[in-house]
Amino acid sequence: GLSLWNIFKAGLLCTNAIMILNRPRFLSKYGLDDVNNMGGSPSEHPLKNQAVGLLLAVQYLKVPVIVANCLTIFFEILLGGS
Repeated sequence: GLSLWNIFKAGLLCTNAIMILNRPRFLSKYGLDDVNNMGGSPSEHPLKNQAVGLLLAVQYLKVPVIVANCLTIFFEILLGGS
């Protein structure tokens, strides 16, 4: 079903997926590895700049995401995940 718990787990899964991306390896061919490397002014590529900003911001969430993963696993085991 569509519950807040399932929406939280889906968001956590997406955050985990973004965190494991190795920016220099996978994203440099799309020009998403560095904001300074994009060329031109930031107003020329606003969506691209937002994507790069998201990728950079998620890297600072490592500890909270690890805690959220542990709590999610604990509650899934305790309550019998659906």
